[in-house]
Amino acid sequence: MKLLPALIISAISLSAFSMKADLGKLQFGGYLENMATINISPNEIISDVAQARIEGNWDYGVYGGLETHIILTAPLQPLDPFETLREGSITDVLLKQLLSPYMEVLGEFQLSADSLPLSEKTVNRLIKYLPYSTFYPSDKVILDRALVKAYFKYFDLFIGRQMIAWGTGYAFNPTDVWNSKNPLDPDAPKVGVTALRLEIPLGSLSRISIIASPGKDIDNSSGGIRYKTNIAGFDLSFSAVRLMNADRQILGLPPKMIFGADMAGQIGDVGMWTEIALKNPVYPGLKYTDFDSCYLQADIGVDYTFTNGLYVMVEYYFNQLGQKKASDYNSIDLINLFTGDMSGLARNYLFAGLRFDAIKRFIFSAFTLSNLTDHSVMLIPSVEYSLSDNICLELGSQIGIGDKEKSDYGGVFPKIYLKTTGYF
Repeated sequence: MKLLPALIISAISLSAFSMKADLGKLQFGGYLENMATINISPNEIISDVAQARIEGNWDYGVYGGLETHIILTAPLQPLDPFETLREGSITDVLLKQLLSPYMEVLGEFQLSADSLPLSEKTVNRLIKYLPYSTFYPSDKVILDRALVKAYFKYFDLFIGRQMIAWGTGYAFNPTDVWNSKNPLDPDAPKVGVTALRLEIPLGSLSRISIIASPGKDIDNSSGGIRYKTNIAGFDLSFSAVRLMNADRQILGLPPKMIFGADMAGQIGDVGMWTEIALKNPVYPGLKYTDFDSCYLQADIGVDYTFTNGLYVMVEYYFNQLGQKKASDYNSIDLINLFTGDMSGLARNYLFAGLRFDAIKRFIFSAFTLSNLTDHSVMLIPSVEYSLSDNICLELGSQIGIGDKEKSDYGGVFPKIYLKTTGYF
């Protein structure tokens, strides 16, 4: 599936439309952000990352438009993730287990007269595993959106790199297979997905979304369909996806079939939401109708805002792919975590907290992420201060509590961060 020709043809078509009407409405915006972090460890690790996001939108009225977002990231002080973990913690141990084969491969490259020339097999192994041998980030430019939008009478077409956000959960999104959610940072922007998306409205409250995300061939491509409607004031969605991408191919993971449903609405003044997803990885030897590898992921949450401005919420996450006991954590769980197949090593999690913004220019929040399997907790307090409508400061921290060697969050060093954001 070739995406570039379709983008070019669509861009030319929309340009022709604009010649008949006007030059459209061009808008620019974005933000500049800097985050400085101190990890409270024996080495007192400090990191600093600066980021700029530039957003452009060219609206052609009833015909469509163009949209592009560019992200420039500069890690002024890169952070080695190994240094944020306590020696001997469960995550440290699992990472070393996971990377030990790659370290052995790199160990073969001790340059000497006896080791040269390198065998073709060894070179191929190095090329395959080299991207996983370094974790230091570098300056980079990301094209997060590169989107052509075309509006027609009975459907809208979106072609290119775009945001696809499914599901209703806050800290967890089991039906959103297009993004990897980090429950420690639920408000992080979702990354763009290269896809062709067809939106078919079915009245004012219902629609069908059809998505095709290309890979190097049909077998390594993803596709999905989602129906969304509203019944008795509740938003309801049903989805089906066949997921296969480059990350899964490189790691040797099979394609997955995902069937999901989600709901959001209110009962009185109490907001509520839920998601459920049945996922079936198709390993070699299995067929789509085999359910030996099926697992279920679901979340359910409620929230409420008091008259004084105090907001409270709680969300429960069930992950059948996770472990029932902390002693069963293994490196495969870590791979599933890195690839976004699950949001934690264990089976049961609870995210809860409060936010208070009744004091002028200040927003106070305190959230907790609890692993109910190994009884570890991550405390996430923060305070945000708005200097103006365009500039804000946020001071926060993440503090892990639990067994320092056997729990999900107990082995992570506490950290304090200062984030400065300016919008334009």
